[in-house]
Amino acid sequence: MAEEKEPEKGEDLDEYGLKVQKYVSTVLVVMPSAGFSEETLRHARSSLFNVHVGTRSVSTESDEIISGRHQDLFLVDGPLAGESIDDYSGVLFVAGEGDLALAQDPAVLDLARAAHAEGKLCAAWGTSVAVLARAGILKGLRVTGDPSLKDDLRQAGARYTGVEVQRDGTVVTARDESAGLRFGKALVQVVAIL
Repeated sequence: MAEEKEPEKGEDLDEYGLKVQKYVSTVLVVMPSAGFSEETLRHARSSLFNVHVGTRSVSTESDEIISGRHQDLFLVDGPLAGESIDDYSGVLFVAGEGDLALAQDPAVLDLARAAHAEGKLCAAWGTSVAVLARAGILKGLRVTGDPSLKDDLRQAGARYTGVEVQRDGTVVTARDESAGLRFGKALVQVVAIL
């Protein structure tokens, strides 16, 4: 019979004897209403988790299960309405079919502006980079994103690089889903200095 391991001093365990993860900060994850990019989201969240940074997900569709592009299902933690960047170390905008609608939502744009103004992580990939452009926070920054956004990003004052992952200060952008692991690593580099 296996001997039970005594918890280390200061270690919290749940009712099943599993170690309770303690977070040094939390990143707000803004989800589109449908068709989110599962792979990159998984890489981003697990990379942050590995450095003890939690995530809280919100969406305009907070009472419904959101379907991913490859049929993953996701239930967000709460509604987008009423969220403030004050309690978070940054914000991450998730790519997906509804991400261009997010770029039209005043509450979403306010979150991006507030995070950037406070020097917090502000990240997006694929077509969700449109949120950052519409928020007006990209002037003079090097960014990447879906190639279809190249002209819009340049009109927003950004220097479009087209590389896989681009970090400029606390703004992290990725071209598409193929950047997942590198995108997660760049997020970690930013939250580590905050």
